[in-house]
Amino acid sequence: MTTNQTSGSNDFDLGPLTWVQGEIDLALARASEALKQVEQGDTGALRFAQTHLHQARGALSIVGLDGLTQFCETVEQLMSELAERADANLHLDLLNRCLTAVRQFLEGLMAGGANQSMQLLPLYRELQDVRGQSNVMASDLFFPDLSVRPDIKVNNPKPLPPTEMAQLLRKERLRFERGLLEWLRNPQQPEGLVKMRDAVQCIEDAQGAASARSFWWITHGLIEGLARGSIEPDFYVKRLFARIDLQMRRLLDGSRTVAERVMRDALYLVATAMPGGERLEEVRSAYRLDNLLPPSHASGDDNAPLLNQLRGMREATAAAKDAWNRFTAGAAIALPQFEDAAVSLQQRATELADPDVGGLCQSIANVAQSLRRDPLQNNETLAME
Repeated sequence: MTTNQTSGSNDFDLGPLTWVQGEIDLALARASEALKQVEQGDTGALRFAQTHLHQARGALSIVGLDGLTQFCETVEQLMSELAERADANLHLDLLNRCLTAVRQFLEGLMAGGANQSMQLLPLYRELQDVRGQSNVMASDLFFPDLSVRPDIKVNNPKPLPPTEMAQLLRKERLRFERGLLEWLRNPQQPEGLVKMRDAVQCIEDAQGAASARSFWWITHGLIEGLARGSIEPDFYVKRLFARIDLQMRRLLDGSRTVAERVMRDALYLVATAMPGGERLEEVRSAYRLDNLLPPSHASGDDNAPLLNQLRGMREATAAAKDAWNRFTAGAAIALPQFEDAAVSLQQRATELADPDVGGLCQSIANVAQSLRRDPLQNNETLAME
C-alpha cells in the first residue's frame, strides 16, 4: 500500500511553530500570571487569562496543531463558564495543569517529539466533566491527515451516467440499511455485516475521484474490523454507522463532500482497533495512524521528568553558546563560564541516558576543559573554527 502524500505525527513541520513560539510562550505566561491573580482574589482576571489563551490558540491553529488547538479551545470555554459562575477558585488547579500540559506538549514537539494530541485526552475528559459534558469522544483530539490519497485499486474505472449512478446508490443504500438492521438485532451473526460491506464496496467502485473513494475504502476496513472482532461494537460505532447511512443519502442527493468529523471518527476506530484484516491494516498503514497514538501507558505526567531534563539541557546549551560567542569575540572572562555551562550540559545529558547525546555533550565538556588548561591566544582563529 502506497500513498501519494505521507502523513504522520513525526512529519510535523517545526518551522512555522518556531516563528510563533515566542508569541505563544508569552501568551501562556500571561495566562498563568492572570490565574495567580485569580487565586489572590481578583476573579475578573480570569477574563484576561482567557484572552491570553485565545491569542495562543490562534497561533496554534495557524501552524496546524489541530488537536492542541481543540484542547485550548475547551480550556477557554471552561474559563468563560467559570467567569460567569464566579467559582473559578474551585478549578484553578485544573486550569493551571492544562496550561502546564500545553507548554510541555510544545516543548516536547520542539525537542523532536511526536505530534500526538491524544496524550492530552485524560485532561480533556476532566475538562469536559467539569463543564457537564458526559459523552466525550476520544476522537475530539484525533486529527489524521485527511489529504492522504491511498493507492486504491479501481474495479470500475469508467464513471456511470447520472441515472445509473442514482439507481446504484438507492439500491446499495437499501442493502446497507438492511444489513445494518440485521447486525443491530444480532451482532453475533455475520450476514448483516456482509451486506453492509458489499454495499460499501459497490459504492466505492462507482466513485470516480480518488478523494471520493477514500471514505468508502476506509468504511470497508471498519466493517472488516468489526467482522473479525478487532473493533468493539459499542454505542459510538453504531452512531457512526447511522452517520454513514446519512452520507449515502447526501451522495444520492448529489453531494460529493464527506463530513470531516465522520472521516476522523472512522479513522480513529481503525487506529484503535486490534490487529486483524487486510483492509483494516491497509487503512492503518496508509494514514499512518499508529503515529498519532501515544503508547497506552503514556500520559502527560509520565513525560514531565523527561521534559524537565530537556528544558534544563536547552538552558545549559543557550548559556554555553552565549559564553562561547563572547569568548571567541575576545572576552577571556567568558571562558570559565563556557566551561561551567558545558559541564552542566554534560551532566544533564548523563541523566538523559541517551548514549549519542551523552557522547556529544561529553566532547563539548572535554573541549571546554582543555581550553581552560591551555587557552588559545588567537581568539579570532578559534571563532572561525
